[in-house]
Amino acid sequence: MNVAFVNENTLGHSSYVPRFVETLNAHPEWGCRAIQLDATPLPPELRGAERGIRGLSRLGLDWQLTRWRRAASKNAACQLRELSRTDRVDAIVVNTQSVGLEIPALMSGIPCWVALDATFEQLARSRWFKPTDCAGWFHPITLRWLRKRERFLFSQAKGLLPWSKLASESLQLEYKVSDSRIHILPPSLRDPHPTPLSTKASGKSNILFIGGDFKRKGGYLLVDVWRRFFRPQANLHIVTHDLVAPEDGLHVYKGVKAGSEEWRELWNNADLFVFPSQMETFGIVLVEAMAFGVPIISTSTGAAEELLGDGSAGEVLPSADATGLERSIRELIAQPQLRARMSANGRSRFLRDFDLTKNAKRLAHLIRGANPTE
Repeated sequence: MNVAFVNENTLGHSSYVPRFVETLNAHPEWGCRAIQLDATPLPPELRGAERGIRGLSRLGLDWQLTRWRRAASKNAACQLRELSRTDRVDAIVVNTQSVGLEIPALMSGIPCWVALDATFEQLARSRWFKPTDCAGWFHPITLRWLRKRERFLFSQAKGLLPWSKLASESLQLEYKVSDSRIHILPPSLRDPHPTPLSTKASGKSNILFIGGDFKRKGGYLLVDVWRRFFRPQANLHIVTHDLVAPEDGLHVYKGVKAGSEEWRELWNNADLFVFPSQMETFGIVLVEAMAFGVPIISTSTGAAEELLGDGSAGEVLPSADATGLERSIRELIAQPQLRARMSANGRSRFLRDFDLTKNAKRLAHLIRGANPTE
């Protein structure tokens, strides 16, 4: 059966769909031929939706949140129509609802599955949708269309594929979606088979940070703490899109693609992954750290509590502050046996919940069950 995968293709969403598409197509015996459609970047005629309106955007009154999602959904719908003219479409998987708001008009009996890292109701309570109090005051007006279209999409979908229990709970409590229609499908990775801890090079510890948006992910805080407390005993390795100047002990990498040899080498050499992010909906990089068995220090943002709440694979800090970050880094650097336990626990959790092959096969079974002709 032919399955159209609509990919939001922004930030962490750019990697979610392609991994499932590649894996499904590598296993034709599962019965799904995956076809990927990218909702972004927008075509030239729709790019005006990406720009804020001076004087209004700061107040949350330029409808940019709605305009961009409406344009991306329109682009996705246009691509689906074009695909349906040349190929039979038996099912649709869209990640996320932000780019699927126009899909119900195209379904006409085609089962649709919606993957999402967060609901709009969750986002409305966060700085993603409410950067200022003023923006929040106008949500009943500025988000009315989004909220209405999202609920209609959810009501028409065959099933919902939240990334986390946090998103699942919002679907149940705030959208009254039945448990039978909810199937948690987290971001998943192919097992990287990391270098065992016992074979890693000794010497100075290697602290790793990966985050495209350096400020939002807490990169400046981490660099400050490293300079003040850890420069003599640890190297800091930073992967980011932003402009950060390297210095003695501080190594900066740009253009590192997930899955590349350079990416694998950075993870294999890391003793500790530190992620003091201020705002996330999930935190895919935490799954990558567990896949490589790298102990984690993260702030309590996104799904960090869900992934690390018991402390077995890493530590969750209540907030991004220098005192707590310095204490946690010092504790883990000084205790290799604790890091080894966290490494083993993280690997175990990854293999249980985030293995790509296992989750892609489960997705194929869900999709095929949704099509009565198969």
